[in-house]
Amino acid sequence: MNFSQFCACVSSGSAQLKRRVDACAGLGRSYEFSPCEMPLGCRPGRTGLGFWREGGDYLLYFRPAVSYAGDDPRLRRFFTQGSVQRFSGFQPMADCLQALGASSPAPASFQTLNQYLQARVMGQERAVMAAAFKLWAHACKREPLRPLSLIFYGPTGVGKSELGKAIAPALNHCAGKERYRLVWTELNTFTQPHSAYRLTGAPPGYVGYDDPPVLEAVRRCPHTVFMFDELDKAHPEVLKIFMSILDEGRCTARQEDAQGSRELDFRRCVFLFTTNTDLSGTQRLGFVPAQPPPPVPRQEDGPAGSPAALARQLFQADETARRALARSGVLREITGRFSGLIGFQPLDQAARVSITAKQIAALAREYGLNLVQVAPALARALTPGEAPSPRSAVPMLEGTLSPVFLAHAALARGQTPLRLSGTVAHMSLTSVQE
Repeated sequence: MNFSQFCACVSSGSAQLKRRVDACAGLGRSYEFSPCEMPLGCRPGRTGLGFWREGGDYLLYFRPAVSYAGDDPRLRRFFTQGSVQRFSGFQPMADCLQALGASSPAPASFQTLNQYLQARVMGQERAVMAAAFKLWAHACKREPLRPLSLIFYGPTGVGKSELGKAIAPALNHCAGKERYRLVWTELNTFTQPHSAYRLTGAPPGYVGYDDPPVLEAVRRCPHTVFMFDELDKAHPEVLKIFMSILDEGRCTARQEDAQGSRELDFRRCVFLFTTNTDLSGTQRLGFVPAQPPPPVPRQEDGPAGSPAALARQLFQADETARRALARSGVLREITGRFSGLIGFQPLDQAARVSITAKQIAALAREYGLNLVQVAPALARALTPGEAPSPRSAVPMLEGTLSPVFLAHAALARGQTPLRLSGTVAHMSLTSVQE
C-alpha cells in the first residue's frame, strides 16, 4: 500500500485504527503498519509507519526517518518537523493524514512503473522517466477520450524498441493482473497505399481479405499496446488511418466474421511509434547555431520534483520535437495528434558496458546456463568501441563466448548460479558459491 492509499484508509476506518492503537498502548507497545511506499519526493521511497499513545496524545513516527525534497508545501512542512509527530488527540492526527494523502504529488504507482522500466532499459533514464509519466497519467484517467500515443525518436540501437517491449509487462506489473498485451508491427512493410488495408481489413474480393487486420486486436483486448516500428517508412495513406484513432479514439474496421464493418474503441490503448529521425532540434542548418532542446529531468532529479513540474519540462521538449517532426516529411496532419514525443540519447560507455553484460547473460541462458555475474573488467573488454549499436555486437559476443559456454555445459544441470570472469583470452565460469 502506498502513502496516499493509507491516508484514505485512515479517513474511512479511523475508528478501527484508533481501537488497534489503543489496544497496543494498553499492552505497552506501539502499533506498526507494514512499510508504505511514500509519495514522489520522499526519501527513502519505502518506510514503516508506527503509532503510539501517551495519555491523550498520539504519536506518529516513520522508521526509517523520511526526508522530503519535493515542491508540495504541506508535505514539506510535515516532514521537516522530524521523524516523530505528536498530536493532541487521535482526530487531529487523522485529519492531518487525510489532508496529506490528498496533497501527495504522485502515488507510488508512478515510482513503481518508473523503477520497473528503468531496470529494463539501460542508459536512458530521462526518456524512460518521461514515458513512465505519460503512461501513469493515462492509466489514472477514469474516462479517457483518446488513446495514449507516443513517438520514441533517436539513433538506432539506443533502447527505443526495448522500452516498447517492456511497457505491457510493466503496466501489468503495476495493475497486478494481465490486462495489457503487446502487438508489434513493422511499418517498413507498409510502403504502398494499399497496405493500409492490413490495419483495418481489406474489402471483399481484395487480396488479404481473409487475413485478420492488425487493429482488430483491440476487440480481444481493450488495453492493447500497439507498437509500430519505423514510423517514417510508412506510406502517408497508411498514416491517415491513425488520424481518427489518435484524435477521437475510434476507427471503423471490417469484422473478422464478414458481417460488415464495426467501430473499434481504442481509448484504453497505448500506441507507440519509433523513428530513427533526429527530432531534437540540435542539427545545424547553414550557419545558424544549433539550439539545445529544453532539459528533460534526469532520473536523479525525478524524486525531487512533482508531476506538475515534470509535465512542464516535458511539454517544452515535446514542442521542439513536434516542430521537427512536421519538417521531417511525415504526414503533417498527424503530427499534432500524438500525445508526446520522447527523445533517446546516444549511449555512453557505462551504459554500453551494462548492456554488454546483459547480452552475455542472455546468451548464456540459450545454452542453459544461469549466469548471474559478469566481471566488470571483462564486460568492458568485450564491449566494442565503434559498433553502430549494441545490437550489432551480439554476433561478435556469440563467436567469442560460445566455446566457453559449450565447455561448461555440464554446469547447466541444477541451474547453478555462475560468474564469468578472467580475460578475453582466458575466460572461466565458476559457481557464485565458490
